[in-house]
Amino acid sequence: MTTATRRTVHLTRTEHALPLPASLLDVADLLDTVRAELNRADRPVADAELRVVEGELLAFYDVPRAAVVNR
Repeated sequence: MTTATRRTVHLTRTEHALPLPASLLDVADLLDTVRAELNRADRPVADAELRVVEGELLAFYDVPRAAVVNR
């Protein structure tokens, strides 16, 4: 019988927030930004999630802690 290995993974979330209501141009700009960031990291756009939370459109994705660069 094979036993699964447990790994502790540290992730950091990259998040972009757009206050609502927002124009379609602002939403398109947000999506373009997230797509460009994921493309630079050679990751699929499907890694990002979109949600509306407390009057903001959130676009976010997780990145390994080692890959985080503070700006």
